[in-house]
Amino acid sequence: MAKETADVAIVGAGIMGLSIAYHLARRSDLRIIVLEKADNVAEGSTGASCAVLRQRYSFPESIMVARDGLRTYRDWANFTGIAEPRARFHHTGVLWMMGETPEEVVQGHALMASLGIDVSILDSPAVKARFPALSTCDSPVDWTGETPHECTEGEGFLFEEEGGYFDPVSACQDLAEAIRRDGVDLRFRAKVTNVRVAGGRVEGVDLADGTSIDAPMLINASGPWARQLAKMAGLDPGWSLKPIRAQVVYREWPDEVPGPLPVVGDESGGIYMRPEAGDSQILFGSIREEDEQEEIFDPDSFNQNIDAEFRDRKIHALHHRIPALPYRGAITGVAGLYTVNTEDVYPIVGPTEIEGFIVCNGFSGHGFKEAPSIGSMLAQWVTGKTAEFDTEAPLDFFSINRKPHEVEDKVVLA
Repeated sequence: MAKETADVAIVGAGIMGLSIAYHLARRSDLRIIVLEKADNVAEGSTGASCAVLRQRYSFPESIMVARDGLRTYRDWANFTGIAEPRARFHHTGVLWMMGETPEEVVQGHALMASLGIDVSILDSPAVKARFPALSTCDSPVDWTGETPHECTEGEGFLFEEEGGYFDPVSACQDLAEAIRRDGVDLRFRAKVTNVRVAGGRVEGVDLADGTSIDAPMLINASGPWARQLAKMAGLDPGWSLKPIRAQVVYREWPDEVPGPLPVVGDESGGIYMRPEAGDSQILFGSIREEDEQEEIFDPDSFNQNIDAEFRDRKIHALHHRIPALPYRGAITGVAGLYTVNTEDVYPIVGPTEIEGFIVCNGFSGHGFKEAPSIGSMLAQWVTGKTAEFDTEAPLDFFSINRKPHEVEDKVVLA
């Protein structure tokens, strides 16, 4: 059996594991190894991520995490040190059409503005002027057809001027290049089969190929496989981290429908949407809790195709928000996995009762936008050092020992 050593072992080469590795490497001389059981980066949840970069959340701390993540993605070349990175930021803005009262919109604006976010309130004429394809109907839709739908114009909508979306797989490819440049050992087809713990402390991991790696710190960034890795260490996180199947639909964006299109959160239809493929497509998925219930017990084997019933419901919601969209065009889709913390849909991040075993799990569908900040938070905690692009958001907000945060709805937008 080959015997190796490292200061930090990170399991998972999705956006989270790679971000942590890069933040550690850029401020320390630690020997870091990233272990990925797949053949390449981003082959888990990240690869199917919609990578929406929005900053609206229920708590100031989570807004800060998303804010600082967005600022990193907007300055990606400087952050990664790659002159011409593969990934790029798509600046569309984020429009919230959530059926809110004018008072609620003003409150949301005040909170975000107080945290330094460039946010506006748009009335219906302003929305139509900027995004002519969008209906500004603010009335809930009864998709059973039992209640006739009558559209009423919304009085005001919150708009994030700086938001947009990113290229998730390309982002991971960039980070893989950056961490290797900075001395991190990134390995593929490196499946962890055992976590060695003795005296309440992590000692290292064993791999399927017979390699044994001694490391006093192990960071669990394995996404849907988080429970499996924790079980190997003998850890019960005390939170339900469930791999949940999440579906995304793609359809053509025809030339005759006027653009541009922002990222949209649409409460009346229960969907979110954004442009895709150089504005030649529109991507959309669900913001409803009932659509995030299908637990997957084997993340290595699940249905990655979209369901016809889900597709049909969401396409009707899309047509409600974009009335000029013709009922034709190719429709495709994919299903990926959220790792949902069903207690409050917020992650657990940081140290555990097992010394050296660090959790970074349960992001419930909003991990991509938070990854740069989470990497910063953990790197600051591990090394005690600060660096450019760091966040000041408190790590304790995501502690494994915290109480569940009180959220109105346990959905990806919480």
